[in-house]
Amino acid sequence: MAKPIVVTVSHTLGAAEAQRRISRGLEKGKTEFAALFSAFDASWNANHADVRLVALHQQVNAGLDVFDDMVRVEVNLPWYLAPLQDKIAGALKHQGEKTLQIGQS
Repeated sequence: MAKPIVVTVSHTLGAAEAQRRISRGLEKGKTEFAALFSAFDASWNANHADVRLVALHQQVNAGLDVFDDMVRVEVNLPWYLAPLQDKIAGALKHQGEKTLQIGQS
C-alpha cells in the first residue's frame, strides 16, 4: 500500500452546499467514467463519504470529509498505482476546486 494522498480544498460554501456539489460531482464522474471503472461506490454518513472504485483491476479507497470551510480527501492507493500518486493528487486538487466553484448550480 502506498502512502495515503491527502488533499484539502478550501471553500466558502458552508458544509451542506459543499456536500451537495461533491455528491453531484461524484455521480457525474461515475457516469462519465463508467467505462474506466469496473466498480464505483460512494456512501455518505453525515459529512463523511466512503468512496470505493476499481480501475485496472486495482481497488482504490477514499474518504471525504466536508467541513464549513474546507473539504479533506484521503485516498489509499494500491502499490500498483503508487507511481501515479503525484499526478492523482494534482488531479484531485484541480477537480475538487472545479466542483466547489462559486456560481455552480
